[in-house]
Amino acid sequence: MRLRHFTYSFLIVVIFLAVAQNVSAQALDISSGGLPTITGAVNGTVTGNASVTGDLVVTINFGEVSPLNTNSIVKVVVPIALRSNQPYQVAVSMSGLTNANAEAVQASDVGFGVQNVRVLGGAGKVCTLSTHTIRSPFNNDPGSTAAVGSNGRVSYPSSLANLSGSTVILSGPQLSKNNSALRQQSDGYVFDAIFTLTPQFFSAGVSSATLIFSIASGPNVPC
Repeated sequence: MRLRHFTYSFLIVVIFLAVAQNVSAQALDISSGGLPTITGAVNGTVTGNASVTGDLVVTINFGEVSPLNTNSIVKVVVPIALRSNQPYQVAVSMSGLTNANAEAVQASDVGFGVQNVRVLGGAGKVCTLSTHTIRSPFNNDPGSTAAVGSNGRVSYPSSLANLSGSTVILSGPQLSKNNSALRQQSDGYVFDAIFTLTPQFFSAGVSSATLIFSIASGPNVPC
């Protein structure tokens, strides 16, 4: 497939964080994990709250994604903080980015992976009997595992196309030592949500997607 009809100039992804309904914020909480970053972009931006005690709405503008961007890949890393006094699971749902034209940007053109689950600080609970599990196929850095398929499109081990409905991406045991009513600087864990897009020829189409990350009670995992 030779995608040479139009130049698709940008893509916007908006990320919202949400606490699952009917669960108190003290029991299960999701927030900013620090300042998001973007590399390899031409006229691209990423905005979000740098504070680990603040809510997070991230807007990713991949910028120029045609071959006018001569970088090999555009990569965005969004740190997301988690707190809980019980086993948890994190899910992602997506809306938008549905193009009937196969030559326009598709969800499969945006790599999406999860990496680097780490304790936020001294009040994060470190378990010896279990680990925090990144669900398949999302345990990868799509920025280092991109490949060109037989159709000429760049593909990744996991992408936004792997999100169907509310898709669980991460689960594990209790995250926080304490059950504080307020977020603290050091009372949970952080993971990196990684998004990538390889500049190439795309036809015109839908230019945005919205992702919602939520936390809820997960499978019983001893700590």
